[in-house]
Amino acid sequence: MIRFIRPFRGFWRTIKFIHRKYKKPKIEMTPFVKASLLALRLYVLVLIGLMVLKFILTVK
Repeated sequence: MIRFIRPFRGFWRTIKFIHRKYKKPKIEMTPFVKASLLALRLYVLVLIGLMVLKFILTVK
């Protein structure tokens, strides 16, 4: 079991490094840009919710 996990250790380290590096944006964002990004996030969450609902209703 452990030999299957070993190849992913480097992968997770890389993901953590990238996350730390880009955690804080280095550019200034206007309030309009921040609001637009928030709207896009909410839109994506609604789409995911609809896909999950459709899946649940289809499985029943």
